[in-house]
Amino acid sequence: PLLEYRQMWALESLGQPPTWLLVLATPVALLFGYRWLQRRLAAMDEASARAEAAALSTKLQKNPKTFTKDELLAYNGMDRRKPLLLALKGRVIDVSAGADFYGPGGPYGIFAGKDASKGFAMMSLKEEDAHSDLTGVDDDHLKILDDWYSKLTGKYPTVGHVA
Repeated sequence: PLLEYRQMWALESLGQPPTWLLVLATPVALLFGYRWLQRRLAAMDEASARAEAAALSTKLQKNPKTFTKDELLAYNGMDRRKPLLLALKGRVIDVSAGADFYGPGGPYGIFAGKDASKGFAMMSLKEEDAHSDLTGVDDDHLKILDDWYSKLTGKYPTVGHVA
């Protein structure tokens, strides 16, 4: 019987595979193919979104824009087709290169899409401090803001200002 089984397997492997193998392999192959296709399409979409954001950033660097607060909020990193922007002292900069820090989920993500001058001045990551009103901020904290301003505007390109 063992010899017959081996002979049967050998004959089947030369011709058609056993039916049970086809029944098991087909759904597995389809699942892996589907997942591969999903990952490939997602990667292509991500690459397209990054290219679109980079093109818009280049356009804004050449022709800086005056942003309203509401317009700036649209550049908070949630739409991957737009560059990641934040403002300090009214100057809007593209921090897309620092998306790990300023993007969604990043340690400074609360500042994205806003003029977060007070947050930088106070070195605060509180939502209520992520705004531009510097009323009541003392000179020592304004100096901290100036240091952040110099550092970030030297590192990231300017794309406009807040109205």
